Amino acid sequence: MTDINLSFTPEALFQQVLARGREQGVVEQAAFNDLLEDVIETHRAVGEIDTSDSTEDMEEQSRGRWADYKASLEEKPAE
Repeated sequence: MTDINLSFTPEALFQQVLARGREQGVVEQAAFNDLLEDVIETHRAVGEIDTSDSTEDMEEQSRGRWADYKASLEEKPAE
């Protein structure tokens, strides 16, 4: 179920990418970048991001969190 009141922030995006990346076993930067684009497009498809909105800054900021993502993989996920 999608909560349309969710704020779409770079941190929320990163947390979604982290969760999906763990589920999918993403461990390489290229796959991380692909997953990031997929998550953004999913939000665009359900109308949480307008098709005319540029997401380049958000994508670039999130790509810069690869090291955070990789470090998070080494931590045990919260239960």
